[in-house]
Amino acid sequence: MFAIANTWQFNLLISLICAVLFSQFYKLSVKNAIKDGAVTIILQLIAGLSVLIWIPFFKLQFPTNISTYLLLLVAIVFYAINDRLQTTVRKHLEVSVFTIIKQLSTVFIIIIGLTVFREPLVITKIIGATLILLGNIFLFYTKKGFNVNKYVLLSIVANITFAIALSTDIGISNLFNLPIYISTTLVVPALMIFLAEKISISSIIEEYKLGNMKYYYVTGITWGLFILFFLRSFNFGQVTTIVPLQSTSVLLNVIVAYFFLKERSNLVKKIAVAIIVIAGIYLTVLN
Repeated sequence: MFAIANTWQFNLLISLICAVLFSQFYKLSVKNAIKDGAVTIILQLIAGLSVLIWIPFFKLQFPTNISTYLLLLVAIVFYAINDRLQTTVRKHLEVSVFTIIKQLSTVFIIIIGLTVFREPLVITKIIGATLILLGNIFLFYTKKGFNVNKYVLLSIVANITFAIALSTDIGISNLFNLPIYISTTLVVPALMIFLAEKISISSIIEEYKLGNMKYYYVTGITWGLFILFFLRSFNFGQVTTIVPLQSTSVLLNVIVAYFFLKERSNLVKKIAVAIIVIAGIYLTVLN
């Protein structure tokens, strides 16, 4: 039984389940939110604190190089921006639409790699990024033109900040106790949002009482678990296998949202776009 837990298949499966639950219940958590910032903090704290129970199952280690902590701090700033923006975006966009747009972060990561880190130009990555872009263009194209609102634009901004954060702290998680690292990237951004938006503790408590606690806890716990098991899967499998399979969460979210959240519009189009995007992601990780 424990041997199964130490396979990439098991860890990827759990991360997929958590990814779908996280997306579906995040929508329910913020659907009727009064203060988006307060809800973001609630979900971040639940995610960041609940994942700490896994500390004993991972090696207790910390980096000794100060530059690692500085890079992590920079990444956390951008994680905070992304987390805050995604709450408002998820509140106003369908889950099926949001999860497709979210894959644009892969495109931005490739752009950062080429321009900032001077990575070599790989044709499969370019083709993959192009497919992801074309999929998103097709998603919003109608006979009357492009149906893009401010929340779609905010989602793109959120993806840019997420790409910057991920590019900044890439590989850092391996230097920490994994649950502590994940908790840090969730709890510290919550504190930053709390201070930046000057959100009072009383407003957070009020939002917590007015919201559906079951939705909050399912969202928060699956958020932490998704990150934990997704990162852990890389300890046992290849990136070229794990990343494309994880990207199937896009298609799963489209299908689940159709039944669970009654997102019935343009189902065939969304499925087609999801498949195009998944194919694009597969190409981006090929050597």
